[in-house]
Amino acid sequence: MIADTAPLGRIGPKSTFNRANTPDLRLQNDQQPDRLGTFFSNLSWTDRQILALHFAERLSSWEIHVVLNMSMSDVLCRIHRLRKLARASIEASRGGSVPKLA
Repeated sequence: MIADTAPLGRIGPKSTFNRANTPDLRLQNDQQPDRLGTFFSNLSWTDRQILALHFAERLSSWEIHVVLNMSMSDVLCRIHRLRKLARASIEASRGGSVPKLA
């Protein structure tokens, strides 16, 4: 039997598959609020792009300034503001027990 042409379905002898004995498993919805999704949904498109370029793509503020055609001061201010927002969001989600790092 060739795997690419084999019909989909049960594999093995009929005696090993018994529908009456199989439990009905269902995925449960996550009851926890999606804090990260909420954080990003509150940001503007430009702020999300700056976060992605700075932290995910590891671009410097100068490179972001060139790519997004924004002023250098605007890029620096936004990065600083987004870091403060992220820290405040993390502290709020942990109950404010995060130690202050210098």
